[in-house]
Amino acid sequence: MVFYTRFALHLKRNSQAALLAWKYQCNSIIAQRSRRLQQIITFYHRVYGSQALKLIIESYQKRLKSHLERKFLVCAIGLSAAVSGRNGDWRCDRISIRNFDNCSRDIEFIQKLQHNKLCAKCRERQMKYCYCHINNKECNETTNTKLTISNWRSLNNNKWGMEDGLVMIEEANQNPWEPYLSKNEFSIWRREESSLRYAYKVYASFDDITAIDLLHVQTDVNYRKEWDETAVRLEIIEEDPEPCTNSHLIYWEMQWPRFFANRDYVYSRRYIIDDEHKLIMICSRGITHPNFPVSDEKVRVDNYWSYMVISPFGKFNEPGVHFVLTYYDDPGVALPEKIKSWVTQQQMPDFLRRMYEATKNYSEKRTLKMNRLRNRGELSLTAVPYSANVVNSNFLWRIGNEKSNEK
Repeated sequence: MVFYTRFALHLKRNSQAALLAWKYQCNSIIAQRSRRLQQIITFYHRVYGSQALKLIIESYQKRLKSHLERKFLVCAIGLSAAVSGRNGDWRCDRISIRNFDNCSRDIEFIQKLQHNKLCAKCRERQMKYCYCHINNKECNETTNTKLTISNWRSLNNNKWGMEDGLVMIEEANQNPWEPYLSKNEFSIWRREESSLRYAYKVYASFDDITAIDLLHVQTDVNYRKEWDETAVRLEIIEEDPEPCTNSHLIYWEMQWPRFFANRDYVYSRRYIIDDEHKLIMICSRGITHPNFPVSDEKVRVDNYWSYMVISPFGKFNEPGVHFVLTYYDDPGVALPEKIKSWVTQQQMPDFLRRMYEATKNYSEKRTLKMNRLRNRGELSLTAVPYSANVVNSNFLWRIGNEKSNEK
């Protein structure tokens, strides 16, 4: 007790000196942090440029704001989730059927491939195909090909008893698609969404995989973890309790290169199979989920959407397929143009090639498994019309023999 009394008296007598020492130390720390901040800003300005640096600063401001908000709300959210679980509304989380309208131009492109002629830009980029004529009137070629796609908006009238959703991709951008890269089997176009941000569209066709096997590879998260090394974590959060909606909420953590934090996604996915027009369409859109909050160790990609059109040459379970994949995500940091070009020109075709090989491997394994079952008498020749454990009337919703509502 005597010691503490003496210490308090000594601190009181020398308070001015203690405050000066504390002030000097604070000034030193602030000066050091200021110099480091100045060096970082100078480095990023040289590497990324002034416009990209501005986007980086805005991104960090948003992350800081989000971090502070989470600190205040995390206790309330955790308590609410623990007491009542996810008090979610699947109508709010389910992707709206209207989003499939975005697939109409891709379907038109596939149908016009036999009449496809390269515009000047596509010839300059040595593209195999031209997507410009779908968006750009000056590149439009007159053909007799007729677009045959149902009017998905009519589903809002609940014509087939199909439950609609509210999640919209909101792809309002009307900027033209420009030729970007043609490599191996893949043709890639891009469209500017915002400053230094691009959406990409990929087309390819293969004559040795089936449409229904490609659908399996796109939707089976467990199989995705086998062939995609960048999938650190991938799981279905919830499945839509409404039958035959083919809707899921998914969490995905993607590995990024060293010196970058991993990116993670929470998104809603929905797909449909159109038996009449022989089409498969898959839509995804980033959402939020209380049980999967943003982590300080990863960067949450909130602005993410994609849609994919799969069109078989003939039947769903016969070899031969076209597909067009369109996607956009905001990684949370503005990368230099050289790095983005390298990713697009090297990593994207490599990933798509692995996806194709994974589809072939799945098809071979499925065929072997079905043959073994048939040899044991456990499976008839007509028992599995499309794909084992994936497609059946209880799991996939199909469009019946409805008439097209084209105008």
